[in-house]
Parts: sequence; structure tokens; C-alpha cells
Amino acid sequence: MTSTLFSISGPVIRGKQLGRKLGYPTANIKPANESLYHPYTGVYAARIDIGPDHYYGMANIGFRPTLSESSFTIEVNIFDFSKDIYGRNITIHFLQRTRDELKFNSLDELVRQMEQDERETRTILSSFLNANSNSQ
Repeated sequence: MTSTLFSISGPVIRGKQLGRKLGYPTANIKPANESLYHPYTGVYAARIDIGPDHYYGMANIGFRPTLSESSFTIEVNIFDFSKDIYGRNITIHFLQRTRDELKFNSLDELVRQMEQDERETRTILSSFLNANSNSQ
């Protein structure tokens, strides 16, 4: 079993769908209990549970400063995934924090960082998965 820093569960809700336009669609969740503590804002390597199935991706938790938003969001880009899961309850397991939430000067700069985040996250997840398969 992969070691988890923190987990948050909730239904997938509709966001502004900007991630989809940028090439990184996200599942936005509304936590079942919004008064719970959450991890530091930033980007994380994550495991996502949808029913009995496990997926992996990169999650962002915070205020999306590049978009000048003030509302708190929890969103995850699930790698190699394209199913419609609106309304489904999912659990995001935050495995490793990869960076702080940052404000970028443009959406192009944000996309370049997301590309770098994806490469780094896939490397982290590969290490997690290899460590877990070797310990079984």
C-alpha cells in the first residue's frame, strides 16, 4: 500500500473547465467535510480512488493565483483517464508534495510548468509503484 500524506474525499463537481482547454483536464471536488484540515497549498503526486479502482495523477490544492481567484479549490489531473465522473465520489490521496502554489505571468507559462510538473510527478509515482511492488 502506498504511503499517504493526507486524503480528501468528495463528489466531482463542475469547474470552469480551463484545465481541459489547457490540455490538463481536472476533476474538481467538493470535500465531504470542508471544515477538515487539508495539506499545504501546492502541487502533489496523488493516487485517486474511484470506487474500487485506483488511478494516479497530479493534484493542486489552493487558490489558483495565476487566475486571480480567491476561492479555495481541490483539483486533480488523472493521468491517462477520460471517463465522465461528474457527481461520483472520489478520494484523492496526496502522496508527495512537489512544489508550492505559484503565480505565473501567463497561461503559457503555467502550461510549461504543468508539463514539467507532469514529468516530475510521473517519475515520483513510478518510484512509489516500484517500491510497493518490490515490498509485496
